[in-house]
Amino acid sequence: MQYKRAENGLWVIVLKRGEKIIEKLLEFINKENIKSGYFNAIGAISSVELGHYNLEKKKYTTRVMDSPLEIVSLLGNVAVKEKELIIHAHIVVGTEKMELYGGHLKEATVAVTCEVMFNELKQIVKREYDSETGLNLIQPGGIGG
Repeated sequence: MQYKRAENGLWVIVLKRGEKIIEKLLEFINKENIKSGYFNAIGAISSVELGHYNLEKKKYTTRVMDSPLEIVSLLGNVAVKEKELIIHAHIVVGTEKMELYGGHLKEATVAVTCEVMFNELKQIVKREYDSETGLNLIQPGGIGG
């Protein structure tokens, strides 16, 4: 992974072949002491674990795809729950046949590159457990220092 700060809170991050996207993003935000932000990315991966949340059962189902895939779109954010940094990301991937699959990104392994534009926020965005959904949701009232 290589990265560099651009301007106005923007970071350019490039992940290399064999690196895991969520793992490396967590490494980056911890090393740079980032508490909140949002990002988008494109690239190519060799495997991905997708998740889909079932609200009735309050649990994720997952699907692993082990084949060359294009990252058509990768969007996510970073927020804090208590003292833990949480990355929440969704991804759409394309197959060789131009079929698309998407969902919550559990993890993916880079095949060629993953080019990330990460926008660091000055204020901390907080997540709290929501018993109705069973998820840790961003609380707009929890934005602050």
